[in-house]
Amino acid sequence: MKNNYLFFLLPVFLTSCGKSGCGKSGKTNQTPEIITILAEHTPNDYIGSVLGYYENEFGDSRDVHFRKNSTTSHYFPQKIKTLHPIWLRFTRGAQVPVYLVPGDTLQVKAAPRFSVDYSLVGERPGEISFYNSLDQKSLGMNVGDLAAVHKDETIFRPRTKMLNYLYNQRQTFLRQVKDSLALGPGFDKFIQTEIKSNYLISLLAPFYHPKFNQQPLRQTYLDTLSYFYTSGFFNQDSLVFSSPLYRRSITFYNRFLSRHALQTPQEMEVLYRNASQKFTGQTRDYALFSLLKEHLPQDLGIAPYLERSKKDISYKPYRIYLDSLANRSLQLTTHPKLLNNVLTSINGEQITWRELIARNQGKVIYVNFWATWFDLSLEELVLSQALQATLKGQDIVFVYLAENHPTEKAQLQQTIAARQINKENDQHYLIDLESPMLVFIAGNKNSFPMLHHLLIDKTGKVAAMNAKDPGDSKLREDIITLLDKN
Repeated sequence: MKNNYLFFLLPVFLTSCGKSGCGKSGKTNQTPEIITILAEHTPNDYIGSVLGYYENEFGDSRDVHFRKNSTTSHYFPQKIKTLHPIWLRFTRGAQVPVYLVPGDTLQVKAAPRFSVDYSLVGERPGEISFYNSLDQKSLGMNVGDLAAVHKDETIFRPRTKMLNYLYNQRQTFLRQVKDSLALGPGFDKFIQTEIKSNYLISLLAPFYHPKFNQQPLRQTYLDTLSYFYTSGFFNQDSLVFSSPLYRRSITFYNRFLSRHALQTPQEMEVLYRNASQKFTGQTRDYALFSLLKEHLPQDLGIAPYLERSKKDISYKPYRIYLDSLANRSLQLTTHPKLLNNVLTSINGEQITWRELIARNQGKVIYVNFWATWFDLSLEELVLSQALQATLKGQDIVFVYLAENHPTEKAQLQQTIAARQINKENDQHYLIDLESPMLVFIAGNKNSFPMLHHLLIDKTGKVAAMNAKDPGDSKLREDIITLLDKN
């Protein structure tokens, strides 16, 4: 098998937890329970600077902060109300994740060298320690796997063999420790799927990573990817709610199924059709939901697909979420608090968001959130100027919003002058970090939406809540579409 440098078609070991999901006993309760996280207080501890994060059933990241009781100096318990198991990771040390099910209590202890140690107050210490054991064997699952796939075939071939090796070693380790760590059926199903999904996501990189556009792939590679579908891997509805890697694999696999239409005008239609026809059950619902969640904030022609999804998506919370997402753009130009949000020009003039839109009535507005200290946003300035040059004489303005900070204004003026982003169609304003508009866009206080963009049509309505970046060729197409509208 001379050309089969990558894969021997791997058996996919599927276990069943029933349609209701997997928990401690292989089933998920229908009443939400509490996962409690306790941070142990020790002298000179640093737990307060540790941030936990996990994904909810919609794929949104949620943070866990440890706050101290000012009277006792002990940390308040953190409680997560959930129907489903969660995959939780902390931001210090090796960032080894932990799998928790409703009803669990997790104790977090400070450990030497600024790492984090976990100990479970409950029934399943083996499951809590599994990821750490995997990491100690140099088999931890992280973004390093994805980096193994490379567009240069001389590098691509040996690295994909390495992915194959890691996959098999992780599966072997799981089988070796399953009994000694007393891994339950729910966790066993979860971790098997995580291992396979991690492997699959890395292999799917040519279909979602920009640098792999038009990447030629050998038939053995495509056959291996096809095997994941025919083997029944995507029939695991119970894990849609608990496994973040399984959710990502659904989204990216749909791009593989739609590969012949990628980067063509038919891309969205084919992606939607395959999500609807190639998957079933909760997996199908999530394939459709994740597709619309990604494209709703940025694609101008998404409304017909949103309407179709109201019949095609059976899981009501997904439909409610998508309706809410669609309404966010309307709120940005109708809600009084957002319209009255004050912006300050670099010359000290104060205007409201409402006034900025009114001043530019009849023009397309492209809004760029940026900062002088962030290299990627500085790179976007160059791309924005290049885009603007191709639209010279058109009714479009480029609005740049930076954080209103005492130390930022002088640096902002220097950067604008040095990079010559002070042309006729450039408008610069400062916005307060805790202002209603910024909190609305960022989703929480004290968070600046770096590399975020808005696209507003000539009537003052938000056409794209999360518009494409200035380096995306499709952005110019979107702008031309809006310019051509009366």
